Amino acid sequence: MEEQFTNHLAVKYTSQWDELSVDQKKVVVKEAVAIFQKYEVTVGLRGAYVTQGFQAYTELLFWMYADRFQDIQDLQLDLRRSTWGKYIDIPHAFTGMTKPFEFSEHPTSFQMGVPAREYLCFYPFIRTPEYYLLPKWERKALIGDHGNIGHEFIPGILTNGVYGFGLGDYEWLLLFETNDLGLLVDCVRKLRESKSRLYMQYEWPFIVGRHFELEDALSQYI
Repeated sequence: MEEQFTNHLAVKYTSQWDELSVDQKKVVVKEAVAIFQKYEVTVGLRGAYVTQGFQAYTELLFWMYADRFQDIQDLQLDLRRSTWGKYIDIPHAFTGMTKPFEFSEHPTSFQMGVPAREYLCFYPFIRTPEYYLLPKWERKALIGDHGNIGHEFIPGILTNGVYGFGLGDYEWLLLFETNDLGLLVDCVRKLRESKSRLYMQYEWPFIVGRHFELEDALSQYI
């Protein structure tokens, strides 16, 4: 499967957004949607996620992917230059790349064409230096134990893991997709029992959102 870039863009509206009238907001939303449509041949949009009720520091999360990162960046530069861009802050932005995993053949769900689920749970993480200094067989055993726990929750939860090494502040980006938030809680709680947790240095933020089509997601804040 071909390697692709992913981007997960968190957006929060500024207080100036609330000063616009409903009609003005609708015009701005249409302009933003048109920019995404301009790039739809080169940039895929897995989904736009409304995070209201889950996080206070972001209101929307966009999950994009493309063969070339410059297409993702150009799209976002156009958004920042647009009228919509004047009314948003970006508390988080994460870039990753799909590559074969070291110890397993587990392609990402979005590359396999599996439809998106109703909810997304995204989090980046960093392993400790000690993990990478372990013998390969020991790392393989740790990941195998972690994976076996996760497999208990398939197909109720779709997993998407991508590499972030050198592309941002994190080494890995992980995305769970599910229609059942209760199942998500059970899965993440169970994964905390994995021995690989001993080598987890940092995993934050957790961004959870509800899947919408693009214009519908943007319209939730009109």
